[in-house]
Amino acid sequence: MHTEEKRTLVDAVMDKITLLAGPLTTFSNLPAIAAIQDGLIGVMPLILIGSIFLVISLLGTDAIGGVILIPFLAPFVEKIQVINALTMGFLGIYAAVTIPASYAERQGLDVKTCSVLGLATFFMFTLDGVSKDGTIATTAFSATGLFAVIVSSVIAVWIFQIFTKRNITITMPDGVPAAVGTAFTSLIPFTAVFVICWVIRTLLDFDFVQFLTTFLTPLVGAADNIGMYVLDRGVSALLWSCGLHGDNMWTVPIFAPFELIWTQENSAAMAAGSSLPHIWTYSGIDRISTWPALVWPLVLLMIRSKVKYLKALGWACLPAALCTIVEPVIFGLPVALNPFLLIPFVVIAVIVAILTYGFFALGFCAKFFVTLPWATPPFLLGPLGTGDLRSLIVVVASFLIGLAIYLPFWRMFEKSLLKKQEADEADASPGAES
Repeated sequence: MHTEEKRTLVDAVMDKITLLAGPLTTFSNLPAIAAIQDGLIGVMPLILIGSIFLVISLLGTDAIGGVILIPFLAPFVEKIQVINALTMGFLGIYAAVTIPASYAERQGLDVKTCSVLGLATFFMFTLDGVSKDGTIATTAFSATGLFAVIVSSVIAVWIFQIFTKRNITITMPDGVPAAVGTAFTSLIPFTAVFVICWVIRTLLDFDFVQFLTTFLTPLVGAADNIGMYVLDRGVSALLWSCGLHGDNMWTVPIFAPFELIWTQENSAAMAAGSSLPHIWTYSGIDRISTWPALVWPLVLLMIRSKVKYLKALGWACLPAALCTIVEPVIFGLPVALNPFLLIPFVVIAVIVAILTYGFFALGFCAKFFVTLPWATPPFLLGPLGTGDLRSLIVVVASFLIGLAIYLPFWRMFEKSLLKKQEADEADASPGAES
């Protein structure tokens, strides 16, 4: 008689996650989407440098804590902020190079040629009206023009690919240097792209950047809310619990452009002495709450465990975990596909997301205005990124909430491992039967 295998709640949850993970994996692996991710990562050093110099400049003002922390910097504040203006303030231009370069690399096209094409296309779309002198609207050079960069870069390289793949190019004879040959090969595709841009922007007077800004402004503004933030943290945790990189598959391709825009707008507002408009920024509130809640309690519980290998693993994972390098815990403990820890892992992520966003929304802590390296320990990231020591409350509270929710599930998990450990020790004892 056939007996159907009994399915557990974890099995049902895993089935749902698998259904979600398939389309997300396909989406994140699309050449254009992957190129956008890589391109944004490519400009990250500039964002970090600009953020650091903004923090240094603010130490010479009373913007942090209402007092001038380093008085001798006061006369140099504006000069120091030039670095921030030339990095964060030109984020769109830098992305107009890195995104088409990454897309070209994935499509097997010449990287340098497509980088130049992407940048030129962006400039053509940022013409200020149909003025004869070719004035460029520099406001689009910052993160404001990031969506225009993404669209124009992908379209330009896509058109270039069509022409090159179908050999609609100028073919140079053998013996011509490769660089010269590439330049002439690019003439027809470049001309096609430029003519299309010229018709759209100049003849039709269609302001591509303004259109995208107007169209996306309600979406960008609406996305920075507690509902979307909790959704992001919850889905990301679900994917991590399934053994998938939740941030890379979900957060980065969908929300990273928004987060970068919000970070740049907060940075500009801070430099101008205005109120900061956004709570959710790139490597901001999520970095000081998510992993202190999801991973740090597990490291502590492992260190205190009676299971020998867990204790050793806990000490080994500690340095990385303090810098929110979480893979050793998630895949080494593991948390992924662990029937004891999967449910609390997701529940903690959602609860902490609600409380963290609410804490900042209610004005209990200053908002993030810079992006720091993602591996910066949360207890340093919070005060440096916000200029407010009250951010440490979020770190500590997240850790304690995670610990409290994990405890009953951990005891069951540890009990099952202790039984196995005792059985293994009994089998290995001298008196055990062979």
